[in-house]
Amino acid sequence: MPWDPDEGRGEQDNASVNRNITIHRYRGSMSTELERISKLARENRRLQFLSIAQYLNPAALLEAFRRLRKDASAGVDGIKYGEYQKGTEEKIQKLHERVRQKRYRAQPLRRVYIPKEDGKQRPLSIPSLEDKILQKATATLLNAIYEQDFYECSYGFRPGRSQHQALDAVKRTICGRPVGWLLEADISGYFDAIVRSQLMEMIERRVKDGSILRLICKWINVGVIDEGRLLTSETGTGQGQIISPLLANIYLHYVLDEWFETDVKCRLRGEAHEVRFADDFIMLFEYKEDAERVLRVLAKRFAKYGLTLHPEKTRLVEFGRSAVLKSETTGGKAPDTFDFLGFTHIATRSRRGYFTIHVRTMRKRLKRSIKAVKEWCEEHRHDSIDKQQRGLNKKLTGHYQYDG
Repeated sequence: MPWDPDEGRGEQDNASVNRNITIHRYRGSMSTELERISKLARENRRLQFLSIAQYLNPAALLEAFRRLRKDASAGVDGIKYGEYQKGTEEKIQKLHERVRQKRYRAQPLRRVYIPKEDGKQRPLSIPSLEDKILQKATATLLNAIYEQDFYECSYGFRPGRSQHQALDAVKRTICGRPVGWLLEADISGYFDAIVRSQLMEMIERRVKDGSILRLICKWINVGVIDEGRLLTSETGTGQGQIISPLLANIYLHYVLDEWFETDVKCRLRGEAHEVRFADDFIMLFEYKEDAERVLRVLAKRFAKYGLTLHPEKTRLVEFGRSAVLKSETTGGKAPDTFDFLGFTHIATRSRRGYFTIHVRTMRKRLKRSIKAVKEWCEEHRHDSIDKQQRGLNKKLTGHYQYDG
């Protein structure tokens, strides 16, 4: 009997149609379910969520895939965004089945290095594409819960929040509140220092779903491929994973933010404020003795959770309206400056004589940007003028969008 090329195609088409219907049905209800979870979390800060893994459905995974960076580097699987687009829905269904049947295995991370401002290199860990998809969907689900818990002082890697908002909060607080002293702090190797067992205990205060907890354990305990070798560690969350910023925020929420808001402020003589973006944070105080007291206990607090303050980058700075007035009346040097999120902050007066804060790009960051543009110009000096202009404008626009 001759082979019919259309044989079985109807069944395949029907299966594809059924997949599409299922995914679209899930997609329509997903946003409503996330809103419901957020409402429950907001109404009861002690509520524990026992069964939320069901929301990691095919529609949620497909939406997570579409929100990934299309130009991101590939993990150890070597698969990039464009390659996965062929037959995406079928691949998503298979991924969902592996997760549902507990056959999903996280792949090792691929280690790469990027240069830091001080000349050293920062290690980044890149997950495989399907791990990125699942982490993105899980982060979206957990954000619905933790966005109700996080404090206003936290700005890093949160929906609708940015570095510029954190910088605005710093200026608004210093100019509008009685601030005289500032604690400029830096955590040594934060992402690599997180104690995993303590992190999981913190997550379990809100999430008791075993499936979600197992996924997080897989991601934070997976090894790293570095120059062909599989490396493992006892601490850290693997900076570069999509889930890592949320986990890092959860850790500092309990270690720092909640502690500062509920236990520290009520014991101080004057006002105190915190502004944090991921692991970069500053604390603002009305009185010097409050700042010194917090600095002493902060190191002990961090030590309980495996964290260490960088001795050279952590300091107290006299800063604010009173510092400017003191400098003017004594004829001494201008108040010290401090750096935060790539900007140097200067306490001064406006042209009309009012106290204000001026910000400028950090000197070493500006030098690095100028050097990078210079090297690009030398490399492309033989290109046409139009091509050079487009490339240079793109680089300058990128610089202005943040530093401008």
